[in-house]
Amino acid sequence: MAEAASTNNGHQRGRSAVELRVAAELENLAVLRTLVAAVATFEDLDFDAVADLRLAVDEACTRLIRSAVPGSTLLVVIDPRQDAVVIDASTTCKSPDILAPGSFSWHVLSSLTDEVRTFENGQGPDEARVFGISMTTRRASSLQ
Repeated sequence: MAEAASTNNGHQRGRSAVELRVAAELENLAVLRTLVAAVATFEDLDFDAVADLRLAVDEACTRLIRSAVPGSTLLVVIDPRQDAVVIDASTTCKSPDILAPGSFSWHVLSSLTDEVRTFENGQGPDEARVFGISMTTRRASSLQ
């Protein structure tokens, strides 16, 4: 069996990656938070790391949903790795100014996770672009 099933945000996804596509609507945030908490708990992250990831996903997805083109789909990929859990969230947006380094949301995400990056995955419909936020939380065992 191959180690990587497919790619997202320029990196290969592992076999344990979980992908969820939902309508880019605020009503779906509870489902996303629950999924992130379940995967993080299954991956044996400590209670504080699970809580931080839930908050980070809520903040990132809220920013994406509020900037999404009407009728867009929000894609969330949770990719547990040996040394970290990487979460990528993306949707089709009209403006790339969703999360600027130094903004309040950037500060919140940087405080809750070990690494935050943004990415664009090409052209969307009507000059819109698929914009995403990638968050990485390293396992406590890899920080020692």
